[in-house]
Formats: sequence, structure tokens, C-alpha cells
Amino acid sequence: MSASAWRHGLRIVAARPLTFAVYLAHYLVFYTLPLASGLILRAVFDALSGRAPAGPNVWSLVALMAGVEVARLVVIYSTVRFGQGFHLGLAAQMRGAMLDWLVAGRGARAGVGSPGEVVSRFRDDVEAMDDFMEAWIDLSGEMLLCLGALAIMFSINAAITVAVVLPLIGIVTLTDRLTGRIQRLRAASRAAGAQVAGFIAEAFGAVQALQVAAAEDRVVAHLDELNEARRRTALSDRLLSAIMDGLAANIAGVGMGLVLLLAADAMRRGAFSVGDFALFASYVGLAGGGPRWIGRILARRRQAEVSILRMQALMSGAEPLALTARASRAPHPVHAAPLQSLTVRGLGYRCPASERGIADIDLTLAKGGFTVITGPVGAGKTTLLRCLLGLLPIDAGEVRWNGEPVEDPASFMGPPRCAYTPQAPRLFSETVRDNISMGHAASDIEIAAALDLAILDGDVVRLGGLDTPVGARGVTLSGGQIQRMAAARMFVRDAELMVFDDLSSALDVETEQRLWQGLANRADLTCLAVSHRHEAFRRADQILVMDHGRVVARGAYKALLAAGSLPSPAREEET
Repeated sequence: MSASAWRHGLRIVAARPLTFAVYLAHYLVFYTLPLASGLILRAVFDALSGRAPAGPNVWSLVALMAGVEVARLVVIYSTVRFGQGFHLGLAAQMRGAMLDWLVAGRGARAGVGSPGEVVSRFRDDVEAMDDFMEAWIDLSGEMLLCLGALAIMFSINAAITVAVVLPLIGIVTLTDRLTGRIQRLRAASRAAGAQVAGFIAEAFGAVQALQVAAAEDRVVAHLDELNEARRRTALSDRLLSAIMDGLAANIAGVGMGLVLLLAADAMRRGAFSVGDFALFASYVGLAGGGPRWIGRILARRRQAEVSILRMQALMSGAEPLALTARASRAPHPVHAAPLQSLTVRGLGYRCPASERGIADIDLTLAKGGFTVITGPVGAGKTTLLRCLLGLLPIDAGEVRWNGEPVEDPASFMGPPRCAYTPQAPRLFSETVRDNISMGHAASDIEIAAALDLAILDGDVVRLGGLDTPVGARGVTLSGGQIQRMAAARMFVRDAELMVFDDLSSALDVETEQRLWQGLANRADLTCLAVSHRHEAFRRADQILVMDHGRVVARGAYKALLAAGSLPSPAREEET
């Protein structure tokens, strides 16, 4: 269930009340200064028409009005500068909450849709909530200005004031009746925009595949279709918003017409001065600002709630108000003792969609040991690693670090305790150095040691050094180089437990031998690897053979080979 946009907004204000209060005070001053301009304008025209009492002359009043306008400029400059801090803090709070949930939260965090869909939530939907909060500020100032203008106008002529107010009430009622349609159009517009962004991201990530299939024309045609759908939905969304704004803006013209009609008779009777008319003329537009912004905030609330639902979908499983919670940025626990043993008992997981998974997995890793998991495709090897690391939720069993239960593997099993190289590692369009360090404070000496252990030092020299870009997703590298660069990224963090998922699948025999030999020579490293290669089996202290989500055999290399639980080395060479 989604918490309302109002509740999220109140939590945002509560997170930085002083900033919001000062920001609001700036806008209240800025919005109410035109009241002084109207009163001065009235006095000027009354003085010119001979109805003003003794007091300041016309020129002093003109100077006073100029001073008020200068004050408005000073206030708006200060407001813009101060307001940036509030809006940037709001965006950082919401984006930080989503990142915290995805990266450091409890349990597994599944992405929603394509990268473009996720980017749309972090960019467009955060901006929609920011627009809603900005409407709070504008509405507060506009309503104060509106009430002040109406009070002054009512004190001069109540009948004309009531006639001006009635159309304003009508525009608010109309906007409220249209908010449901506004919400539906905004949801469709956001979804269409996300489809375009996601397709572009996927197309750029598969350039070679598109070229091989000669599919460029079809890709462009499909992109045109997506853009056309986006154009239609965005046009409908913006057109309705523009119509509502236009109606609200033209209400001021209607009000001015009513003032002209009703003031003529009062002016003939001497009950309405030229100054009064000038004041009403300047205040009609000001009085319309409050109802206009009531309509806008109702529309923006609907749009913000669409965005809140989309952002909460990214934070599946989080509390409804987690989106606007203070970002904790909590580090991984630092009090756990160095690894002596890692024990897994009765570990189980079932995929909700297919009911496939793992069951009753028992495993013990000792410090400095080398454990290999093997088995046919679909046996559950990768699923076991992902459950152990907290990348998938555990349905049954437990994980213990030095005998102590690990309550949340997702936050516990990370550097400096554990480092992981997945089956299909991801590189970024950055340099070799950046892809290895990824923000980790590593010296060139530490990076060089990691490259040496990953058997990648010679390749990096041939590529041109640490500052060589690797291209989108490592397009300039071979499959084996990508795997070893991901391994170097893991080694540079010097974790106590190294977890590999089929690291050597793209390596030649000589490189693989050197890699496993280097790891075996490091007595301080504890390794858990998924592999089907005998070079890894020979160096393992224990091997687990899995099939259909269960461990069907375990033991040393020679015993399992003799029992027929492993394929023969000759068969591996053939395949």
C-alpha cells in the first residue's frame, strides 16, 4: 500500500524543518510585497485625482514603490540561492533511500525493468516529488497574498470582491474533478518515457549483435514507434496541464472584466475612486493566484503519487514511508572476528516463478581452504552462491560466521569479509584503473598486486596501462580478460573469503593453471568457487557435486573421480 504524497511531503519537511521554514519565509515575503505595491499605486492615483488626504506626495510614493520592487528582487535572489539547498537535499534524500534499499538493504534486491526504467525512477519521478514540494511553497505564498488582497479589496467594496471570487472557486472545483485523469495521463507518460530510455540503453549495449543480424533498420523503426507512443502520451499529459493552467490564468481576465462592469456605477456615485480601481486592477491577478495554485497542487499531488508508486516498486518489500526516510548509509558491521570457519546448514531457496532452487545444503569452509562446487547446468550452483551472499532470500537454513549466525547475509557478506566475481561480470565504460578500484582507495602497488594475481598484468601493459578505457561493458577486451579484470577488482579488496562463479570458463589452459596456482600459493585466502574444470578440482580441499538443487556427492578429487562423480579429464579436453 502506498503512503500518500502528503505524508511523504510531511516527512521531508520533518527531516529538515529549519531549512524548510527559512525557505518558506523567503517566499512569503516575496509573495506579499505586491500588496504594498497595490496600496502605493492606489495612493498615487488618488493623489493625482485629488482625493488623497495630506501626506506623501506623488514622487515620494513612486520612490517608495521602486524601493518595494528592489526589495522583491533582493528577496527572490536570496530565495533562489537558499531554495537550491532544500531541493538538492530533497532529491538526495529520496535517491539515497532507493540506493540504500537496493545496495545495502536486507535480503535480495531485484531491479525493476530495464536500466532506462530504473533511471526514469531516479530522475523523472524524484523530480515529480520535488515539484510537488515546491508547490507547497508557492501555494503558501500565493494563499497569503490572495487572502491579504481579498481582505483589502473587501474592506473597500464587498460586492465587487465577491463577484471576483466566484470564478476562482469554479476553477478549483474543475481541477479537483479532473485530477483522476491527470493521474492516469501522467502514469502513461512516465511508462512510455521509460520504454524509450530502456530500449536505447539496450540497443547501445548490443551494438555488435545488431550489426551481425543487420537489424539496424528494424531497431530504428521500433525506436520510432516507441517515440511516437511517448509523444502521444506526453502531449496528452502536458496538454491537460496547460489547459488547466490556461483556464486558471484567464480567470484574472474574467475578474478584471467584472471589476470594470461593477466599478463603473460605483465610480459615478463617488463610492469608488480612481485609486480604488487601480488597486482592484492590480489585485485581481494576485487574488487568482491562490485558487490557481490550489488547482496546481491537486494536480501535482496526483502526479507525485504516480511517481511514488513507481519508486516504491523499485523498493519492493520496503515500508511505505521508507522512500522519505533518512538515508542511513550504515557501514557493514565491523565487530565480527576474522574468518575462521563459515558454516551453512539446511540452506534452501525456491524461485517463486518456477519452483526451482536448492534444498538442504550443508557446507563448511575452513580458513585458508579451497572449496569447489560443480555439477551440470541448472544444478543450483549459482543459486547456492547467491543465497550465501544474500543476493537471493533464504527460505530455510542458516549461515554462521565463526559459529555466530549471520542474520542478514546481504549486508554482512561484503568487503572486507567477502568479495565476489559473478558468472557474467559487468565492466563499465571507464579506465582499467576505475573498473578495478570502483571507488575503493587502492594504490597503484595494490592494483598491480591484484593484476598479478589475476594473471592480467601483461594484458594491461599491452592495452596501454591502467588509464586505458575499456569501452562500453569492456567491449575492447576478450571474455577471459573481462573475467580476470573482475577477479582483480575482487582481489584488490583483500577480502577474507573469495567467491568465484565459473571464473575460468573463458580462460585457456595455461592461464587457468597460473591463476589457480597463484591462489593456492596464498595460504591466507579462503576460496569458494563454482567450476567444471579439473585444474580447479586438483587444487581443491573439498568438492561438492550438485544436481537438481541438492548436494549428491562430496569429497576429495581422487575419491570423487574414482567413484565416477566427476567427468574424466579426457572428456573435459574433448569438450
